[in-house]
Amino acid sequence: MQGDENVNGKSLSASPVVYPSGASFAAVAEEEAGITYSDPVDDGRVPLIRLEDNLRTHLSPNFTVGSFVGKVGRDYQYARISVDLVRTIQAIQERAQAPLLIVSGYRPPAVNELIKGADQSPHIAGRAADFKISGIEPLEVAALALDEMGPHVGIGLGAGTIHIELRDDLKSWVYTGAKLSHEEFSAWVHERTEKASL
Repeated sequence: MQGDENVNGKSLSASPVVYPSGASFAAVAEEEAGITYSDPVDDGRVPLIRLEDNLRTHLSPNFTVGSFVGKVGRDYQYARISVDLVRTIQAIQERAQAPLLIVSGYRPPAVNELIKGADQSPHIAGRAADFKISGIEPLEVAALALDEMGPHVGIGLGAGTIHIELRDDLKSWVYTGAKLSHEEFSAWVHERTEKASL
C-alpha cells in the first residue's frame, strides 16, 4: 500500500502524514479546508496538510514543503503532497547527483484552471511534478525517472523539463518543443522500461 492512500475510500484524516525526513503533519479534513481544496481527480487519496509556517520544513533531505508548492504557498493554506512523490523526487535527484528544481508541484483546482492545466491533472491530487535537473537534458532526466519508477509512471517530455505522475500503469506524451515526437518518445519509454524489467 502506498504511504498516502485512503483506506476503503475513507479519509485517513486521523492519521498523521509522515514524510521521508520524519516530518509529521496532521491530515486536514476536507470539511475544514473547503471546496477550494477539493480533489476531483483522485478523491482525496493524498491528504491535505497545513502550509502555515511549514514552507521551510524538509520533507526529504533536499526538498521542503515550499519546493512542492512554490508560489501556491503564499496564497493558500493547505496542499496535497504525496509521500511517494517526495520519495521519488528525492531518489531521482540522488541518481542524478545534481540539483533538481521542481517547476510545478501541487496546484489547487483554481490555480490549475488559471494556467489551463488538464481538467484531470494529477497536480491537483498532489501526485505530479514538473522539474528539471541542472546540466542534464530532459531526455536524460526522463531516463533517470524511468529507472527509478519503472512502468508505474506517467511521463511527459518537454523542451526544458519533464513531468512525472504516480500511476499504476505506464503512459507517455510530449509537450511543445520536445526533442522527440510523441511516437519516438513513446517507443523510447517502452523500450527503456522493458529493458529495465529484464
